[in-house]
This record gives sequence, C-alpha cells and structure tokens, in this order.
Amino acid sequence: MGFDASAVDRRAAELVDAGRITSVCRDNILAWLETVSDAYFLMKTLALLKSEDGDDIEDAFRKKVEFGTGGIRGKMGPGPNRINRRTIGEATQGLAQYVLKAGGSNVKARGVVIAHDTRHNSEAFAEEAACIVAGNGITAYIFSGHRATPELSFAVRKLGAAAGIVISASHNPPSDNGFKVYWSDGGQVVPPHDGNIIGEVTSLTRILREDRKEAEAAGRIRLVSKDMDTHYQSRLCDLSVAEERDLRIVYTPLHGVGTTSIAPVLSRIGFKDVRLVDRQAVPDGNFPTVPGGVANPEVPQALSLAIQEAAACNADIVLASDPDADRLGCALPLSDSGWAAEPEGLCLNGNQIGVVICHFLLQRMQAAGTLPTRGVVAKTIVTTDLTSLVARAFGARVVDNLLVGFKYIAEVIGSLDDDETFLFGTEESHGYLSGDFIRDKDAAAAALLLAECAAYLKASGRSIRQYLDEIYDEFGYFQEVQKSVTRTGAEGSREIQAIMAGLRGSPPKTIGGRPVYEVIDRLNGEARHVETGNIRRVEGAKGNVLAFTFTPEGHTRVTARPSGTEPKIKYYISATSADHPDSADRSLAETKRRVDKLADTILGGMLHAAEAHV
Repeated sequence: MGFDASAVDRRAAELVDAGRITSVCRDNILAWLETVSDAYFLMKTLALLKSEDGDDIEDAFRKKVEFGTGGIRGKMGPGPNRINRRTIGEATQGLAQYVLKAGGSNVKARGVVIAHDTRHNSEAFAEEAACIVAGNGITAYIFSGHRATPELSFAVRKLGAAAGIVISASHNPPSDNGFKVYWSDGGQVVPPHDGNIIGEVTSLTRILREDRKEAEAAGRIRLVSKDMDTHYQSRLCDLSVAEERDLRIVYTPLHGVGTTSIAPVLSRIGFKDVRLVDRQAVPDGNFPTVPGGVANPEVPQALSLAIQEAAACNADIVLASDPDADRLGCALPLSDSGWAAEPEGLCLNGNQIGVVICHFLLQRMQAAGTLPTRGVVAKTIVTTDLTSLVARAFGARVVDNLLVGFKYIAEVIGSLDDDETFLFGTEESHGYLSGDFIRDKDAAAAALLLAECAAYLKASGRSIRQYLDEIYDEFGYFQEVQKSVTRTGAEGSREIQAIMAGLRGSPPKTIGGRPVYEVIDRLNGEARHVETGNIRRVEGAKGNVLAFTFTPEGHTRVTARPSGTEPKIKYYISATSADHPDSADRSLAETKRRVDKLADTILGGMLHAAEAHV
C-alpha cells in the first residue's frame, strides 16, 4: 500500500466482530486506502473508525459519492462517499477526460474555469481541481479568491471555456462541501453530460496531476482577470427596470461571497443607503453568527441578526444571500408593528419573492414598451403556479414542468427559438434569474430587481406586502408549505427509498381527509386518475418525483421527492383559492385563513401517509 495500514485493518476487524459494521464495509475501507495510498487518509480513516459510529462508517464507505441535482455534495471526511481531496480529484479527472472527448474544438486552450466559496477546504479543493485539469493538458482558469457561483457561470460564457467547476456546498451545514460542474453554455451539467462524467469517474484508473507552480509557469494554470468582476457587475446593472433609489437596505452575506457580487452591484446601480451586517461580512466556513450554523436564506432564523440591525436603523428591507450567493432571502417590516416580530412573520418565502419579482419585471417592461412579444418564463414543478398565471397574463410562454434544479431552467434558455427571449426563471428554494448572460440562479440579479421594486413602490406610498396582496386579489391566494424530513446515514437512505417505493406502489387515495384527484409519477411519465384509473402521459424529463393533486386544475397538490444533494425527503404542499371559484366572494383575509388551514391539513396527512411506508 505504500504505508502500514495494519492499524486500520485491525480496527475494522474489531468493528466487524462487534457487529458495528459489515464485512463489505471493511473490504471497502481497505480498498479505499489502497486507492488513495496516502498517510493523511490513513489518519482520518483511523479517527473515524475509533468513533465507533457504525452507521456513519457504513455511510462513508458503502458507495462512491454520486452526482445529484448540483454535482456532488456532502459531508467532508475520509471515504468514497465523502467530500475530500480524493473524491474531488476523481470528479475533476472524470470531468477532464469527458471534456477532452466531448468538449469540442480547441478544448485544451479554451480551458476550464474554477471558482470556490468561503467554506473550509474550498480554496484547497479548488487548487487541487486546477492542478488536475492542468495535469490533463487543459488550461485551468482559477479566481484569485472566493467568488459567487453565478459569476463562474458568467465567466465560462465570457471566456468561451469548455466547462466550469465551483467548489461549494451552497447552504449546507459547515461540515459539508461540494463540487458543481458547468458545461460550455454556463449551465450546470444535465443529461447526458452528468451521466457521462460519472461514467468517466467510475472507469478512471489514475489521476493526472501537475504541480501548481510548474503549471503556472507553463501557462496551464492562469488567474481569471479582475476585469471579470467589472464585466459581470456591469451586465447585472443592465437588468435595471426602474429609476427609484430611495431605499434603506440591510444586507447580509451570511459569511459567504456576497460581498463580491450583491453589495457592489447595489452600490453600482445607485442605492446609496446599503448597510452591511459587518459581523456576517467576515468570510467564515463555520458561519458562527448564524443560528445553528445554517446559512440558508430560506430559513427565517438565518436573517435574525440582519433583522435586528434593520429594526435599529428603521430599514425598508432586509436582503440575505447564501454562502455562494446564488439564493436570495428577504424580510420586510409589518404595516402595523414594523420589525417587532419573529423572523418567521417578517420573511417572505421563496415562492412569494419569485412572484413579486416576476410581476414587477414584466409590469415595468410592459409599461416601458420593452416587453418582448415572444417572452419565456420558466419554473420548476414544485414552484408556485401563481408565477405561471402571472406570466401568462403578460403574454409570456411558460415552461413550468421542469424537474427540481435550476440547471433545467438553464437548459430551457439554451433551447429557445431565435425569436424568443428569456425573461425570468424561478424556483421555490429562493433561486431567481433574469437575463440570459448567466445560466444559473443569481442572488445579485434578484437583489437588484427586488430592491428596485421596493423603491418603486415606496415612491408611491406602497409596500411589497401590499403589492403581493394586489397580486393575490387578481389571481387568487396561494399558500405553499415545504417540509424536509432528514434521514441520515445508510439506514436513512434506505428509509427514504422505502417511503418513495411505498407511495409509488400503494399511493394514498385520500390525504388529510381530502380525496386525491390524480397521481402524477414523473419517474415513468404518467398521471393516473384515482377514480377512473385512466392514465395520461406527462411531458417533461423523468425523475423520482410523485405529485398528488386534489383538483382538476392541479394547483392544489402535494409533491414528494428525495433531495439530490442532502439526506432528506422533501414534501411540497400548494393550496390555493384559484381552484375554488366560490372563494371570490370572501375577503382576502378570510381566503388566507381557509387556504392556510387547507395547506396545514394536507401537510399533516402527507407526513402520516409517508411514515406508514417506513
């Protein structure tokens, strides 16, 4: 092996004898050490074995980490199912091999662009990826410091690169990291590229690596010019649709990279009163000032410190981005009590933010006479249908049958006809995009438009909350609830598989006391009417997603899917008055109460139905 692994072998044997791990796991451990041939991994593996956490050990060694909706992502540590220098290296080598086969002409010179966030080991993993790209004879363009994920997408397109890599785990816990792959169009890889890259990873026999100094001297590792920041920010400012700038903003990057994108863009576009949460502007992979270390703008508690500062300075709006600055969160004061409420009551959810931006963008373009005659709006299947209703009202073509993952929205952009214009893309998990010069969600683009919306409304004595209610009055009130159930380790993975198999094999006919109208299975592309048994085909890519609708319109529904990047199964509930014509005679307040109660009832029923299959 190149070093004495007897200590690991003995410890693994002891755990097998004690029934804490399987003999297959022991074999995988020894095979892993044979592959990595590295004293560092020997030490880390031995430390893991001494923890005696059999489930964690099994999970680390039971399989190779797989590509999900965003590449590979997970807990850092030793083992083929963990994020470490070896698995990052394998992913990079597999990508390099595939790029050389499928990247097109002059692929070595076009190169691969590499960016990273502020997480632990991100910079080291990015350097490792650059050295492996260079080792395969391909030019590696690497940023000089941490940058936003959407800037990587922009840079791939700007440089005409063959591919891109981002080292990040987005909003995952501090223990995690990841590797996201982008193709030459600037979007995350989609089929068949993702599967083909995994095929290369699975079959690789060696990793080709070049020393960084030697690669730099030979021009195979190059720093991305700082002019890229200027180009990126300038193009974002081109998205502006309003001139009002009287707005007091509190912004927090949650210890991530947002100070390289959102803060400078807001300043560049003319917002003078932007107050940065200084304690959270410090790059830190532990996310020390964020409750529980969960730097996720989807979680209202993550905005707690920013809300405190907003209350102290009487701000108009709070904006927050996740560690790699591709997701945006927002908090707003209440009309009667200002900022004196818990974060849950002050924050908009991802669906609400998306609807507000979409309506504002299209409304302002229409007023200015710049709304394209063949505009396109795209969203994922678990994102509110209110966005679809709004977009169609403005004459846009809507693509709303996409699987979860912003890469599918990017794929739509690349498939548009020459006379079509991409207007807006949104997903419920706080991802938004306007313009086609980036092919991933971008918190900076969303922050610019949402700030413009707030300033525009403020100038006429209105608020975003009032604006949202106006949209509800016109199109119907929608309430969406998302519940994630975590199942960690090898046993947790089996439980998630059992839940999906049970719901698919024996789907409930009622959920929360309400009869199911139709069961949509995106794995086989079929929808079955519960009462008649009739089956219809469903358009769109196939994936492990089940949806249970309660009305012919289908806006009221519950969707179940296992996460592609985290050890979770997710349930998405949508309830709306738009499915019930009689609600038009009720006040908006009464409609909200009824629909909110309906959403809670459906959620409780879905959780009960799912647990029955564990």
